[in-house]
Amino acid sequence: MAGGEVFDVILIGGGVVGCATAFHLTNMGYSCALLEKNDHLLSEASSGNSGMLHTGFDAPLGSLELTCIKLCQQRIYHALDKLGVPYTRLGATMVAWDNIQGQKLLEIQRKSEDKHIPDIYNITPSELCQMEPNLRRHAHSALWIPGETVVDPWHVPVALLHHARRKGAQVWTNCKVLSCNRESYGFWTVTTNQSTFKCKAVINCAGLHGDEVDELAGKHNFHIRPRKGQYIVYNSHKGSLINSSILPVPTDKTKGVIAFKSVYNNLIIGPTAEDVEERSIPAPDPLIKDRLLHHAHNTLPKLVGCDVIGEYTGVRPATQFKDYQIISDPTRHWITVGGIRSTGLSGCLGIADHVGHLVQEDLQQEPTQGRSHRINRVELAFLPEQQTATADGCTYYMTHPITQLGTHAASML
Repeated sequence: MAGGEVFDVILIGGGVVGCATAFHLTNMGYSCALLEKNDHLLSEASSGNSGMLHTGFDAPLGSLELTCIKLCQQRIYHALDKLGVPYTRLGATMVAWDNIQGQKLLEIQRKSEDKHIPDIYNITPSELCQMEPNLRRHAHSALWIPGETVVDPWHVPVALLHHARRKGAQVWTNCKVLSCNRESYGFWTVTTNQSTFKCKAVINCAGLHGDEVDELAGKHNFHIRPRKGQYIVYNSHKGSLINSSILPVPTDKTKGVIAFKSVYNNLIIGPTAEDVEERSIPAPDPLIKDRLLHHAHNTLPKLVGCDVIGEYTGVRPATQFKDYQIISDPTRHWITVGGIRSTGLSGCLGIADHVGHLVQEDLQQEPTQGRSHRINRVELAFLPEQQTATADGCTYYMTHPITQLGTHAASML
């Protein structure tokens, strides 16, 4: 057993949701252990996102996803400021290229008002040309969404988790959960390839393997239906071609291919959305790269002839449902956080807050430690050549290409 300790909570999965939930629960005073089956944290779905904090304007009305994103918006900027994590409020421009898309824009604006999402404005084609002079001409109409933000998608969860570690959270990597058993005396025994852990409550944040981990507790609430997204990356000099993230009009299935710049100013085109069978992160597909290049050239003609410096893919843990699948079993103290498709970063602290309330309701007892809302700065020392960063003697491997490419380029200046 891991030191004979009985944790208040064990979190299974070291993606952005697991890291954010560990951060929040340790602030509430709960003792936590986070178990990640890979060698490095943030190695699966969280290693292939866009690094965008969405406002929730296109989340389904009445959904748990919308609730969590809106709550995260209220909290995350204070946390990022205190932790010392950089972000850029670029805003986003959603562009309609024909009358049908223009009608959908009006519907999106109306629905955003129903959701009480502030500051979404209709702009004319001439205003769009002034705001985005390098965008191809002849747009029908556009929406300006100033609250959309870009961050380093790896730095954020690492800073959150490291803050949790400072407050006593234990983090185990290369630690695959093999079985979960509810004992007669009320604790869970979680057996892994490394050790055996005991806790009062288990939180399943296993992302792409969330349904498999649920099955260890005899639960069958949803099935993961992996959805792949692919991106191409241009150098930081091309970031000046856009002043905001350029969004397409979304469909029922996807937000569509976006032209955006990272917090390091790299211009990025993506993601695509293809349903796949495999849950592992695949290599980029040359045919899809060609589609992305066509989109890039069509959206920003000045990219024609420019070299792509990188490409990457991600796989999102979609399910048969369109909403988050956050499900609590209060009699057994098991909480599932599943189906966090493409807004895990945007909703992370809202998800964590929601889970925190469920933990309180389930355990109905005071946390082991004292509550503390104080957030202290986390100084990460980036070592781009080694693709790592360190803080307080802990080393974290950079698993996200946005971080790898951005910090490497910055170190060469």
